[in-house]
Amino acid sequence: MTIAPISPDTDAATVSGFPFPFVDDTYRYSTNVEPADHIVTTAAGQWGERVIDIDAQYRYELDERAAVLAADPTRHAVLPHMGPATWDAMLTLMRELSTAYPDDFGLIGSGDQWHWENRILGIEQCFVYGDDTTLPIDPLGYICGQIQEDVVLLDQRDGQLFADAGVVTFAADWSFGFDVGMSFLEIHGPVPRVRAEGVITRAHEFIKRLQPHHPYRRTNWTLTIGRRLDVSTERYPEWGPDRDMIRHVDDETFGRLVHLRVEVQHLIRLPDSGAVMFLIRTYMLPLETLAGVEPWRARAAEVFAELPDDMADYKGIIKYKERAAQWLRAAAQRAEPTPQPEQGMPIWPRVPDPVDTAGTSFLIVAIGHGPRIAEVSRDWIAAAEQVGPTRLTVLDSLTEDADRASLADAFEAATTGVRIHIVGGQYDVLTALAAAREAGALGQELSAFVTDTTDLPVYCAHCRDTFRIVGAAGQVLTCPGCSRSIEVHTHHSAARGSFLASASDAGESS
Repeated sequence: MTIAPISPDTDAATVSGFPFPFVDDTYRYSTNVEPADHIVTTAAGQWGERVIDIDAQYRYELDERAAVLAADPTRHAVLPHMGPATWDAMLTLMRELSTAYPDDFGLIGSGDQWHWENRILGIEQCFVYGDDTTLPIDPLGYICGQIQEDVVLLDQRDGQLFADAGVVTFAADWSFGFDVGMSFLEIHGPVPRVRAEGVITRAHEFIKRLQPHHPYRRTNWTLTIGRRLDVSTERYPEWGPDRDMIRHVDDETFGRLVHLRVEVQHLIRLPDSGAVMFLIRTYMLPLETLAGVEPWRARAAEVFAELPDDMADYKGIIKYKERAAQWLRAAAQRAEPTPQPEQGMPIWPRVPDPVDTAGTSFLIVAIGHGPRIAEVSRDWIAAAEQVGPTRLTVLDSLTEDADRASLADAFEAATTGVRIHIVGGQYDVLTALAAAREAGALGQELSAFVTDTTDLPVYCAHCRDTFRIVGAAGQVLTCPGCSRSIEVHTHHSAARGSFLASASDAGESS
């Protein structure tokens, strides 16, 4: 039996951007639709800054899409009357991409004449809007080869919505090839409870009232075994047996293979055709990673344990949802004790802290030029600007007097209620935190994320100065000031922002 591969990029960015879907300890079907105009803060980070999300798995998922379409062309269907809607959808998505990611995508033109550039994939294309001969393939297929979202276009006529076009390669136990041409109400007929409780009718009426330029979004979820994006009905013989297999594996394998699968679904009324574009972006996180975020672990365990059988059966997880709940509950006991700050070492979070919405203003300090530094600071800024006045200070390195002076000026300008978020390498972050405390910042006002721990500030007890040294606590190094062999102790001063070091016995004896 072949299990789909584990995510190639289950890293800190994947966790911090994961759209954890549960807001309570119980889950029931609901419309749960909200305007897509704000960032959602979670226990591990945030998501929802953009309608189209381009992340580290961009090329991987596009390759997966191409493979699925090559094997099964029915995943891409456009009924004859939907041609204008596909052009409308393509141009809308291109505008979104070029606005959200101006360094990676470009769209220039007006009227019928346009030039598109995808710098990630090395694509350039001039096209005439509405003229299929000016694109290498049809508009919907063309743009879906450049985004990670599945797309369904809903035509609205005779008071109903119909799924009349789309590219769907990552379906979660449904068949787009079967559903194309069906009404919205017919498609959702098999979903338990939604008709009796009126959920699907309310959703149908809400979508019909959508207006252009006002996108909405919702989340949906299930569990998937392995990082298998395509769990469509057509491929059930490949993945269906995994539901029995997973009940018999050991705990380590269970936590590695079972993924929480979340769809972020956007609803957009297209401005020219009037069709509704339904975007479905799929995110997956293995339970072993999810359990590392304590609020997520605890809440997901409660949701899985309480989920009614008819809903669990429809989601295809009834055979192992109880074990998933038990596994997550047991993960609290399996987890190694977290080192405590009083042991003498700074504790760095695995993912950036979310912006503290209790702040009245925000100071974001980015020190250094690595891509992760830019990404973290950009995410903090986007979230902070939704809450209050936000200032960004970008510095090269705190080994330079000019940068230290700029940092001091930024701290001096801060007012009561500020929240200070610092990102950079370990030396720079520790130095900046010490400077912030010296300027009067309180512990609850400070948050830091370290992108690199290869260097650190070391205070030599003999020459009584602090130096930037490549190394780690416990190592024997040469002091840049007095040239002694010094041992860096596991003893850190938050006030000084440095580690204590003193003459090494090994160094003296040599």
